[in-house]
Amino acid sequence: MKTEIKDKKERILKAAQEIFFKKSFYEATMDEIAQISGIKKPTIYYYFPSKMDLASQLLEINIENIFGKIEEIIISNKNIKERIKIIADFYINLLEDNSKMFIIMQRIGYDFMQKEESKKKINLFFEKLLERQKKAGILFGDVILSSEKKVSGNIFLYSMIAALGRAIFENVSQGRKPKKDDLLAIGDIFIASVN
Repeated sequence: MKTEIKDKKERILKAAQEIFFKKSFYEATMDEIAQISGIKKPTIYYYFPSKMDLASQLLEINIENIFGKIEEIIISNKNIKERIKIIADFYINLLEDNSKMFIIMQRIGYDFMQKEESKKKINLFFEKLLERQKKAGILFGDVILSSEKKVSGNIFLYSMIAALGRAIFENVSQGRKPKKDDLLAIGDIFIASVN
């Protein structure tokens, strides 16, 4: 029974991902998600009480996957420069394997900021994101910069992820594929910034 429920949820989320890739959050309909998933609309509402809940779940899953992988990288590599390089490579591979995800996350995030009700939902999401990032930052540990200044792993990791994310979102939102060399250069900047 649990496998069947999980399968239905995954089909719904996959269908939602397809629809949110093609349309904005507000243009997308639960009817379209039902049609693509092959799951009746009342069943979709049983698992996800609203389209906003469905989109929020999609965002949370993607963020959880990203930070789960970042934490694996941190745990398995003690050398800070190696960690930075592997995290940058991870973002590049993620982009090449699943560029749709970045478009969907950007679209949902932007659309959610347009109305008060959804703004509250996205703010809760950002709070969870910050907590997840803080956890990874603690794992990352303090960083000694090349200037000898010590910064928290949270600030360092946040800055690096923000720089990579910005380069990706800026290009993807304009229909361009980010240049791998630009993303590698961001990694190199952060590598050069540490002792």
